[in-house]
Amino acid sequence: MGIIFCDKCGKIMKIEKEAASGNNVAKCLCGFEMPLNSHIHEVSSIESIRKQPEVGKGAADSKNHLATFPHECTKCGHDGAEVMDLGVWYGDEAGVVRYKCGKCGHTDQDKGSNT
Repeated sequence: MGIIFCDKCGKIMKIEKEAASGNNVAKCLCGFEMPLNSHIHEVSSIESIRKQPEVGKGAADSKNHLATFPHECTKCGHDGAEVMDLGVWYGDEAGVVRYKCGKCGHTDQDKGSNT
């Protein structure tokens, strides 16, 4: 369910269930109230539906769509990797880049130079 904004002042409205009728009502701090349809209900938690890309068995059927960077895997020799730039941890150190193979999932790490 989305956020409901007050028509009067524009603030976010709170959804409450009226005890007498059992219907949902959106209430604002400014005093404005708006009845809601009965099929709308308050959700107390939201579960993430984000899924990690799956690694396929070969280049043709690879399901890791992020493995497009040209990097040769040190384990299997596949030429396609997902890049993860971890950045710099301290000012006098080089950045860290990880390459996750699109075929076998092996991760290579590269510490850049301090130039």
